[in-house]
Order: sequence, then structure tokens, then C-alpha cells
Amino acid sequence: MKINSIDNTVTQRVTIKSLATTLGVSHTTVSNAWNNPEKLSPELREHILRYANEIGFQGPDKLARALRTGKANTIGVIFNDSMSYVFIDPHDIALMRGIASRCEAQNVNLALIPLRKPQQSGTAPLTALVDGYILNATHNSADVIQQILARGQRVVTLDFQFPGYSSVSIDNAGAMHDIAHYLLGKGHRRFGIIAFASQANALGMRSLREPITGDNTLMLTRVNACRDAFLANDVNVERCWLYETRHDEDHGETAAQALLTAHPDITALICLSDRFAVGAIRYCHRAGLAVPGQIAVTGFDNLAVEVDGVGLTTIAQNAERKGEIAVEMLLSTGPVTHHELPRQLVIRESA
Repeated sequence: MKINSIDNTVTQRVTIKSLATTLGVSHTTVSNAWNNPEKLSPELREHILRYANEIGFQGPDKLARALRTGKANTIGVIFNDSMSYVFIDPHDIALMRGIASRCEAQNVNLALIPLRKPQQSGTAPLTALVDGYILNATHNSADVIQQILARGQRVVTLDFQFPGYSSVSIDNAGAMHDIAHYLLGKGHRRFGIIAFASQANALGMRSLREPITGDNTLMLTRVNACRDAFLANDVNVERCWLYETRHDEDHGETAAQALLTAHPDITALICLSDRFAVGAIRYCHRAGLAVPGQIAVTGFDNLAVEVDGVGLTTIAQNAERKGEIAVEMLLSTGPVTHHELPRQLVIRESA
């Protein structure tokens, strides 16, 4: 292909069209240099990009392109906690690795959107330009979630289901039945459950006398599944206790202390995550309580295999694969569907 000689004197705003005219190629050829590089020879693409760089042109206006085509080549991931959470929590690190690897393979960008922003009062409008959202176990009534649903954009949920939207999860109720029935089989009848919040700002201790309500479907599913298993086995749920708290090891330790101090007849702590279980075992050791001799402890996710020399009984799930499937479903044009991943009760010394 013959390339016109380049006049390095640029006196007007550069666009894809003007750049194509200067270089003597088509508008599509210049656009492909950024958007479809595989359609150009390496030499031609390098020539276009080098000249664009010389004159300070950074590429096509992505906002204008998105408005014109209706496609942003970006997906949003919304989660309950602060921005740093996905870089600290082991489950979400694995989940985001799966999401990111699949996005990379599809040449799609990521926007992370936390629901908890400590320095922000009120709910800011969503400004991210995305093609759809992955909702990672969110508080369903949050204003941001309602904004998304009102827009009618593509949505895939993780660990819970919305009518009319695709989802990916394990059978969370089944997983908690596995844990509860295992502990019941060991003779336990007094339980404490350490959980993340059933709804925004729900904190503290309460009995399982009544079913737990709220808008965090993942939490409700897991806790109420335990309660159902207790009732089916004639356990007095008025003497079983729930502690809702922030999701990390320190709060798991605080929750274990509160539960076992107020209710020393508890013999098993069911934790909704391995992070909570790590804190619970640390408290037991600090308090001189033998695990599992005096207190059995279970986790969830199989990400903390051992805590202070004690193997952790937990539920194994593949968070990375969950993220991969979520991206595949979000980018597909197939029908609404639910993908259920396998799970496994992993029995170790802590229970």
C-alpha cells in the first residue's frame, strides 16, 4: 500500500478522518490500528501509531465511539466492600483473577465499583461507561444496584439470583446443610454463626429464633440453611446465636469472643468464610479453648488450609472459575441461565 508523505505541521484538531487523509489510507485502516490491530500488518500499524504519537494524537475518542456503536468494551464489577477489599480478600482475589483473565482474552476492560465508600455521603450516580455488570454478592436494595436494574443493562450475579438475570454460584444452601449435618453428626447442639451483614450496617448478636431477613441474599441463604438444618434435627434455635460483623479476620476474632463469652455453652462456630474462621480459631487459642476439643470451627472457601497449626474444615469452591464463567455469560448473547459450580466439604482437624 502506498503511504502519502507526511506533513508534520498540524494546525487543526486531529481526528481519525484527518489522520487517514494525511496518511493516504482509509478511515477504517486508521481505526483498526487501535481497535482491530490483527487486521493490519505490523509495519502499517506501527507507521500509523508512530505518526499519531509524533503529533500528540492518543487514539479514537472512546466515549464518542461507545455512544456511536453502543459498545464500550468494558464491564463493571460491583461488590459490597471498599475498593481495597478485592485486593485483600483471598476469595475475591481468586475471583478477580478469573474475571481479569477472561477479560484479557476478550480484549475487554474492567471497572471496579465498590458499594462501601467511607468518605462519601449519599449515593453517587453511576458514571462508568460499561456494557454490563457483574454483581458480586451485593446488598440488593442498594441505590447503585437499583440504578443498574432500572437501566436494563446486561447483568450477571454471583452467589445469588435475580429473576430475569443470569447467575453463577455453588449451591450455597446445600453447602451449609453439608456443614450443619456434619456437625450435628458429631453431637453438637449449641451453635454460633459468624456472618457478614444481612443488610447494610447490620451488626451484632441475635438468636436464631426467627428466620434472618435482609437484602444480602448470599448471607441469608447460608445462615437460614443452617437454621433449617437445626430445626429439622430438633435443635433449640433460641439457644443458637448469630453474630454479624465486618468481613475480616480481626472482626471474626471479636465475634468469636463475643459469642463464647455471652454463651459459653456453644460448642461449634460456623463461619461464613475462612477469614472469619481464622479469627475465631485465634481467639480460641488466645482464650485457652482447645480446637476442636472444646470448640469446633468451620470456614468457607478453602482458602485458609491451616490456622495456627490446625487444619480448617471448610467448603471448597473454585472462585477463579466462577469469575471466568461470569464474564463469558455477560459477554454472550445467549438466554438467561444459571450455572451451578461444584462444591466439596473438606474435613480437617478444626471440626
